[in-house]
Amino acid sequence: MSKLVLIDGNSIAYRAFYALPLLTNEKGIFTNAIYGFAMMINNVIENEKPDHLLVAFDAGKTTFRHKTFTEYKGGRQKTPSELSEQFPFIRELLNVYDIPQYELSNYEADDIIGTLAKKAEREDMETIIITGDRDLTQLASDKITVYITKKGITEMEKNTPDTLQEKYGLTPAQIVDMKGLMGDSSDNIPGIPGVGEKTALKLLHEYGGTVESVLDHADEISGKKLKEKVIDNKEMAILSKELATINTDSPIETSLADTKYAGFQTEKVVPFLKEMDFKSILKNLDTEENVQVELEEVEIETITSFTEDHYADKTAIYIELENENYHTAGFVGFAVHSSKGTFFFNEETAKSSETFKNWLSDEKYKKNCL
Repeated sequence: MSKLVLIDGNSIAYRAFYALPLLTNEKGIFTNAIYGFAMMINNVIENEKPDHLLVAFDAGKTTFRHKTFTEYKGGRQKTPSELSEQFPFIRELLNVYDIPQYELSNYEADDIIGTLAKKAEREDMETIIITGDRDLTQLASDKITVYITKKGITEMEKNTPDTLQEKYGLTPAQIVDMKGLMGDSSDNIPGIPGVGEKTALKLLHEYGGTVESVLDHADEISGKKLKEKVIDNKEMAILSKELATINTDSPIETSLADTKYAGFQTEKVVPFLKEMDFKSILKNLDTEENVQVELEEVEIETITSFTEDHYADKTAIYIELENENYHTAGFVGFAVHSSKGTFFFNEETAKSSETFKNWLSDEKYKKNCL
């Protein structure tokens, strides 16, 4: 079965920015969100091994939901400039990894993800969604798993129909009913004033499992204040459910075929990671620099004098020190390797040998120092 991974770009970028300390590279560019995004991308590629992959972004601040409720997502703080300047580099990161990305004017990343996930489900594909937004759990199914970022950027909570049933006693489709009653402060979805998650779940479990059925039984709700709030805010509850519902039939112009992913080319990725100073990620990549070389045994002869018999056209020289700090470490001796063999001689031999000094200064003999 083919596997599609869909990533909520804006959500993951925000999560990375706030989960990691503010980092900069040598050029002074803020890099913590880029670094977190890169870590997540590498984990996804290594652990999920997707056949199809896409990162969805929000196209702007205004969507079709604002026509219904102008205050949708109102009150959100302005994106910090330290994060805003990282978005172009996150896009570049995706480009060097050859990962498709997509945004759609008037729609959110959630809607793009929902539309592609349902298309994939109809094509009998397995879909993994990675996000920091719990709204997307409404898409969970036998073929769609939603991972919510928890601690940091790589630890994630798995959401399936079974886990949602265990946690809330709800089906994935009922997540929007819960949001309709309790609202969502992060998106400025109002819900019914005074109704939180616990009360929303109680109402859904007692009165039919949907916002509409709860409203139909509003007169039966125990507790005078709660009953009044539900009756007085029926329209707001219906509106809130509508705002929380992901559009799974958005007019996207990208297809499942466009999300096909064949992997990345290391030679394209490495320069970008070096520019960002992401040394730990580079260390874990399968690059020529990181390839483990099997060493062969070499016989070393210790000598007490260096003669012209040791001269060769090309020689490798290794300087042995007492420790790794070459600024303060004491000198131990030289090892030389050429077609004549491999030899070691100590500091005293090196200093007392005029033949060795003449050989070092003679430019016709090539020497490589290790």
